[in-house]
Amino acid sequence: MAKKVPDVDLVHLGDDKALAIAAYGEAVAAYRYIILAEKSSHSQLRASFEAMAQEESRHRAMVQELLRSLFADACFYLDNRDKSMVCVGPRLVDARDEPRLDEAMKITVASEKRSASFYARYAPVARHGQVQQLFESLAEQALARVRRLRQLFHDSGKHIVETCPIQ
Repeated sequence: MAKKVPDVDLVHLGDDKALAIAAYGEAVAAYRYIILAEKSSHSQLRASFEAMAQEESRHRAMVQELLRSLFADACFYLDNRDKSMVCVGPRLVDARDEPRLDEAMKITVASEKRSASFYARYAPVARHGQVQQLFESLAEQALARVRRLRQLFHDSGKHIVETCPIQ
């Protein structure tokens, strides 16, 4: 499931492309949380996933607004290598039954950790202070969501073991 984090020279990535990658990651995360909320049979999980979907949508909007304000003409095609910097697994998760929901949760946790890693590694090389601050904040929030997801899963009787090695 979890592939190795792509070896990318972040210094040469550029704030514009880093923001485009972040926007993609936040959009995928929001979409996944919507799917998880719709398919979850646990009311506590459903409410938490709905809140996380809204949070990720706000993050995507913030990233896109910063991208527009700093780089009005930016336009990127993101290939699979770019996308894998912030996502693990397929964009669309299958959560139609308990075993698939458990797998979707693993993918979601692994992606949160992958995103946190990307944000934390890119922040120090960001050229714009606004990008650095945003990425530092997004990294912290992604790690907080990992802790929150682990607790939610534990409280609902699920024990998720993530394969992504980034803590």
